[in-house]
Amino acid sequence: MPKHPVSYYAERRQALIDQYLPQASPRSDPAQPSTRGVHHLALVSSNLQQTIEFYTHVLGMPLVKIVPNRDEPTSTHIFFDMGGGNMLAFFDFPEHHTEPTHLGVGSMHHVAIRTPPEDYQAILQRLRRQGVRHAVHGSDTAGSIYLHDPDGIVVEMTTAGDDD
Repeated sequence: MPKHPVSYYAERRQALIDQYLPQASPRSDPAQPSTRGVHHLALVSSNLQQTIEFYTHVLGMPLVKIVPNRDEPTSTHIFFDMGGGNMLAFFDFPEHHTEPTHLGVGSMHHVAIRTPPEDYQAILQRLRRQGVRHAVHGSDTAGSIYLHDPDGIVVEMTTAGDDD
């Protein structure tokens, strides 16, 4: 049960929109960000072989790089190509006991990976064929597929465009 009525949260949302989102203006050249997208997201894996199997064989992402972790000599850093110049990376920490994270401030909720409709359909068929638990929001041809990787990371495969 929420502490406040739902209208309270709608008003808070609207206040954020009013304060932070650019309003329609006669300017035709909106400000450009000083960044150029994500190079890679770096997550932690409890088992690199399971992670590689999942991301290559279940999601169809090519493994493109395996290097030592510059900060921890016993750790390995692996990279998957997500397309569009973006990579999903994982570290392992075999000499350190790492606990699974839980939803909370500073934690990541999920990774959403854009996929074209034809690849979305292939991923959905592969999940069903392999018996991988997942949830579909949308249809078998477009929308979002939510699933968990071997470490419980929530992955969303989505056909959402830039206007969503």
